[in-house]
Amino acid sequence: MSQPPENSRLLVISFDDSLRAQEFLLAAARLQRDKDLQLHDAVVVRREADGTSRVTETTDLTPSQAGVGAGVWGLLLGTLFGGPIGGLVVGAATAGGGALYAKLRDTGVKDATIEKLRNAVPPGRTAVALLVSHVSVADLQRELTRFPHAELVETDMPPAAVNAVQEALREANREPFTGGPAAD
Repeated sequence: MSQPPENSRLLVISFDDSLRAQEFLLAAARLQRDKDLQLHDAVVVRREADGTSRVTETTDLTPSQAGVGAGVWGLLLGTLFGGPIGGLVVGAATAGGGALYAKLRDTGVKDATIEKLRNAVPPGRTAVALLVSHVSVADLQRELTRFPHAELVETDMPPAAVNAVQEALREANREPFTGGPAAD
């Protein structure tokens, strides 16, 4: 995967329900499909009431994933050019190289940021961290108003965009108008 552009920004929103967090992730994917934002990475951080957390990343390869993929290719190519012994030697070497590559290459939301989010997300909540660029703030704002009890955890977006996000979250939590005309 290529590196996200320099102008990409982090937006972290927490939800009181993990299903609402998944729904917001789908809404972000829809915004990307409609070209209202460019989504480079998404990370879901679920923090349990006891403080433990679980992280789900969408783009970073784990060392084991990269090692298996590289090992299979190395085994095939090594066997093709060096016979069975060549397959074993090249397969092992490429598996180790693939694992090392995945460990050293950190694309998307940085691992250090994810570690910070493990503690920043309040217990009992699930956060979605989006690495985005080219954001249509109005469309993002419209989507956010559908998520009551959502909270802004962290962002490095420009101040005007932060204000728009905060206003959308306030709007989502506003009590609906139920009163009618005053009775005489």
